[in-house]
Amino acid sequence: MNGTSFRVLGPVEVRRDGSLLAPQSPKHRAVLAALLVDPGRTVPVDLLVDRVWSGQPPAAVSATLQSIVSRLRRELEPDVTGGRWTLLVTREPGYRLEVAPGDVDAVRFVQLLRTARDLAARDEVEQAREAVTAGLALWRGPAYADVSATFAVEESERLEQLRLAARELAAELDLRLGRHAEIVDDVRELLRAEPLREGLRASLMLALYRCGRQAEALEVYEEGRRMLADGLGVDPGRPLQTLYGQILRQDPDLAGSGRVRPAPAAAAAAPVPERPSVRPLGPLPVPLTAFVGRERELAQVAAALAGPRLVTLVGPGGSGKTRLALEAARRRPAGAPPAALVELAGVTDPDLVAAQVATVLGVTLAGGDTLGAVATALHDRPLLLVLDNCEHVVEAAATVCAELLPRCPDLRVLATSREPLGLPGEAVLPCGPMPAGAPGSDAERLFLDRARLVAPHLADPTEDDLRHVRDLVAALDGLPLAVELAAACLTTLPLAEVAGRVDDRFALLSGGWRTAVPHQRTLAATVQWSVDLLSPAELAVFRAVAVLPGTFGPDLVAAAAGPEVDGGALPLLRVLVAKSLVELDHGAGRYRMLETLRQYAEQGLDEAHSRRLRDRLVAFAVELTERLEPTLRRPEWTTSARRLDAEQPAIRAALGHALATGQGEQALRIGAALSWWWYRRGHVAEGRRWLADALDATPDAPPQVRSGALLGDALLAYLSGDVASIWARTNEIVASAPDDSDGVLALALVLRGFVRALLGQADPDGQTPRDIARGLELAQASGIEWVQAEIAMTLGQFSRVAGDVDGALDHLARAERLATDLGHSWAHSSVLWIRAKVLTDAGRPGEALADLWRMVDLTHREGDVTGTLAGLLAALGTATAAGEPRTAAVLLGAVQANARLVGYDPLRMDPMDGQRYVSATEAALATDDLVAGQAEGAALDLGAACAVVGRLAEEARTASRAG
Repeated sequence: MNGTSFRVLGPVEVRRDGSLLAPQSPKHRAVLAALLVDPGRTVPVDLLVDRVWSGQPPAAVSATLQSIVSRLRRELEPDVTGGRWTLLVTREPGYRLEVAPGDVDAVRFVQLLRTARDLAARDEVEQAREAVTAGLALWRGPAYADVSATFAVEESERLEQLRLAARELAAELDLRLGRHAEIVDDVRELLRAEPLREGLRASLMLALYRCGRQAEALEVYEEGRRMLADGLGVDPGRPLQTLYGQILRQDPDLAGSGRVRPAPAAAAAAPVPERPSVRPLGPLPVPLTAFVGRERELAQVAAALAGPRLVTLVGPGGSGKTRLALEAARRRPAGAPPAALVELAGVTDPDLVAAQVATVLGVTLAGGDTLGAVATALHDRPLLLVLDNCEHVVEAAATVCAELLPRCPDLRVLATSREPLGLPGEAVLPCGPMPAGAPGSDAERLFLDRARLVAPHLADPTEDDLRHVRDLVAALDGLPLAVELAAACLTTLPLAEVAGRVDDRFALLSGGWRTAVPHQRTLAATVQWSVDLLSPAELAVFRAVAVLPGTFGPDLVAAAAGPEVDGGALPLLRVLVAKSLVELDHGAGRYRMLETLRQYAEQGLDEAHSRRLRDRLVAFAVELTERLEPTLRRPEWTTSARRLDAEQPAIRAALGHALATGQGEQALRIGAALSWWWYRRGHVAEGRRWLADALDATPDAPPQVRSGALLGDALLAYLSGDVASIWARTNEIVASAPDDSDGVLALALVLRGFVRALLGQADPDGQTPRDIARGLELAQASGIEWVQAEIAMTLGQFSRVAGDVDGALDHLARAERLATDLGHSWAHSSVLWIRAKVLTDAGRPGEALADLWRMVDLTHREGDVTGTLAGLLAALGTATAAGEPRTAAVLLGAVQANARLVGYDPLRMDPMDGQRYVSATEAALATDDLVAGQAEGAALDLGAACAVVGRLAEEARTASRAG
């Protein structure tokens, strides 16, 4: 074999000139596989990243992807020089594998299967069997067997279904070739894996019957009947029932080697009526406007139509499902079966759905069995039936498909609906909003295409025009209908005015096209079409979800809506997802509602109802934050912090509502419980703003409630270097805290002393020793071990400031034992930080670097931004002390750049030591070297900067061993 070929029907392999290339790393295979899903097509970078990293990309994902692509290029084309790649090429907005269809085994397999079906339809049975045999021979195991990413699993499942269809076709062809005995065992094995495939069951029954095993054939039918009745509550399809009757009667037609034919009518029976006819089908309707974007979705529909015979496009109202279905039907290759569009939007009686199908097809109805007549007319006629707008007659549409598809083997259905039809074998493809907001997005292109029709000057938009368009389409969620209606507003409003009125989108987009169906003439009518299909309980959850900002989990929905639906919120939420009124992000396990739908739902809430729902949101935030707060100083930190990360939109909304409605104590409780998350995540300004507002609003709140918020603000003030606030907050706690069952008073006492020691302030009255002694006594009496760990760590800092190296190391060793036993990772990282300073001052920088590497590695893995920056600042001082001032300058540049990004400066928290470290580094280097090092460090993210500390620690350890 010459050239390069790719194999995915098994482990992913690449062959060049007949030789197998060396296996790639898992991530390289994943990137290659993500491109092979769409051979010959451009895969956008964002889609490629989503496929390979399943929604959780690394921090430097662009660089990582470029590195992988670069290596793949060198492996695929080792002889290329000067970057003139021809196989894996860059094509905006991503990458493309320029391969012929025959160079990918999955594509060849699909082509051979299609060829085999065409040959079988023309009764060229031998040739059909050869084609399907060649296709099955390409398989070496499960497709994409060594790629675990979600996209590969989904693609593998799709291809496996096609493989099963090929084996089913092979069995049918063998029957037609008289190979009855040879296929019994193979078909029986296939049926065990796919017991609901009636085509396989029919093949096995017929093979057994032709082998003289009638009783076994009947038992195979009975087994399938019981399975369908018990599992689905349905009977076998009519073709299988017909075959069963023929076997019972030992119909002579079953003895032949050809296809199974229905039993002939008895001689005395009336003449068979003329078969219903289908009139010649005209072309699909041609829209008056151009189709824009959606290349990815078109490719998905085309691929799906090559497999399952029922494909349903689902999405919210106005997402462009009809347009996408028609475009996909028109773009099918030459020679594809004809297509017919059945529009169901105007069919309000479910009983008339079958009649509408018959009317569009021109089937003559001589009797009362409409579906029977359509099935007879389509029995061996290839056809793509496009069923549009099924949502309001979804059960009737499902019945039509369930009746026609088993009886018409050459029929395929492409349906559009706001929820799936819910049939076995249905391929459900999401048709959501268009990408919006980024330059050149599909939504932007759609708006400009329609806008040029009514505002010709936008054929050459200015930068201001483009900015307005991007803001506008992003605010409209990228919903195609909303985007087109907004463009139509340019007949009477300037672009800036349209963009400025988008917050009142239902009033703005109240015009429409006279020829559109009623529910698509305005944005409000489109949404109302979906809302009208909801039951009262579903509507209650829909409105409750409207007050939940951002993404949310089912527990938050239950908290908001539960009292009104008797605790059954989760099943109703699933219904809203099925009806495309709520979206589910499978990767994150979270739900969201489009802003357009949210605004519409909120309009249906009166003031009292809205207040009740938002009050429940406040109660949820109080319960969640207070439940998670104790875990933030335990091994559960990472899990709990991520949960709080996800719930921030809801928590912020709860804080805002609580403060606006006089629920100050609730806001205090949320702020106190959340303050440690704010501290470790580096959200200093936001946390202090919420706490200040809550404290100002509740001067008379009970001290037990108020003290937690005061301590939280004092800790955040420490991070921001606001010494005055630390004294004010801790002094109020000491003066008013009634007891210390929660450790707040103990920490307030110790914090005063810790900050005084850290800043090197004098203590002429000896207040610090008294505070520490009382704080330690309260911590031990409370039994809260994490408080004891933090106090032991603080005592180490006091000893360090006093110049007692041995005492500091003893206190810190005890603090480290307590912290590690408890899993209190922040206290452990703080111990490492202080001990590194002690060791640096004692002339032991190698040991200090080891501690600092452990610290920043821990804090960075846990998402503790403030701790990581503090550790990097200390590391530059230790690096200079170790004789590495150039590397220290790199770390200084990284600290400065990343501090600006997050809005937190560790020099304000650690001004004495931090400034000493910076000054020592600056003094050790010439200006040019200092500037160059800082510039190098400014390009590093936190992870890369931490890796620099790790390298220094390893070099110090190696040097120590060598010495």
